[in-house]
Amino acid sequence: MPVLKWKLGEQTAIKPLSAMQKSQLLPVAELQDRPVNWETDEYSKSWDDHIDAVVKKTVTHWGKSLEIGFDQNLTSDDGLVSGPGTVWAYLFNQLWGAGVQAVPVLSSRASAAGVAAIVAASKSAGRTRYILRYRLAPPVEDVPAPMISPAEVTKWLKTVQKATGVPASELDVAFDCGHVGQWDLTERAPWVADVIAAINAAASWRRIFLVSGGFPKNLAGVPKGTHQILRHDWALFRTASPLIHSKGCEARFGDYAISHIDPFDADPRLLKMSANLRYTQADQWFILKAGSVQDKGFGQYRDLCKLLVGLPIYLGKKFSHGDKNYNDIAVGAVEGPGNATHWRRDSTNHHVHVVLRQLTGGTLP
Repeated sequence: MPVLKWKLGEQTAIKPLSAMQKSQLLPVAELQDRPVNWETDEYSKSWDDHIDAVVKKTVTHWGKSLEIGFDQNLTSDDGLVSGPGTVWAYLFNQLWGAGVQAVPVLSSRASAAGVAAIVAASKSAGRTRYILRYRLAPPVEDVPAPMISPAEVTKWLKTVQKATGVPASELDVAFDCGHVGQWDLTERAPWVADVIAAINAAASWRRIFLVSGGFPKNLAGVPKGTHQILRHDWALFRTASPLIHSKGCEARFGDYAISHIDPFDADPRLLKMSANLRYTQADQWFILKAGSVQDKGFGQYRDLCKLLVGLPIYLGKKFSHGDKNYNDIAVGAVEGPGNATHWRRDSTNHHVHVVLRQLTGGTLP
């Protein structure tokens, strides 16, 4: 279960995956806020137009044959210009009308109005599939959220299941731990296993996912050069899985790929972005970082690609579309080094290939 911000970089990372690879995924697309005109500090699109654009890109890059979850951070103040109705219903009715196999995500952070609107739209459309996403509270000043009682999680799940009116067999459950970069896994993995066991015992759910994120919020504090960052999300899954299995249950893996769990919503004009490459390995991310693109240009990225393809960790141009693009940029087979969207595309595509290889028991080259 890759949780994706569902911007163009991630959409184009998913598109070239094979049908077999896509069938092994249940992505969760997080609907982002409307685009902003930072000159006027006003939204440049209505919710109607923004959703219509997201639907069109979802059809293009994901397709219509396989399920994709959609989560949404909407409020009752988010209205439509096209007429009456709720923005939640508009989102899913547009997706379903376009043929997308969209599965509504009901989150523990969603409002009661949002849950009710989505359930009403689903019932009206004859839809019975949902993803129930329990999200831990975010850390405060890098202090992880408290380890809540498993009973609190299962109480919420049962309450939301009742609201949907569908059997548990139609519901996937995602226990989302959020950012786990500061976690003590020795302390917290047994608690995670207890939560998963309680979820498993509460009902006959369709599937259970253990979701977390490990990538830092940004690379601002990382100096130029090469660095390694532990894949804390994968480490949590590897540590908790034997404990979960010992309790007679199973949880599938979910992460946020090569992104932090929170979206970047600030004025991009204030961001001093560096050229960087995020290359997923078995247990860590290999970071190659150059200087600011405002000061030294985007061409630095070609130098990073040249460095990567010459290293023993490079898995070869046939490993993924992302790896092919790294090689093409390095050898000058394409014009220009690309931009931040292309860099996110290639890193995400490579990451998904690595995770699928790991989860299906394959070895990395």
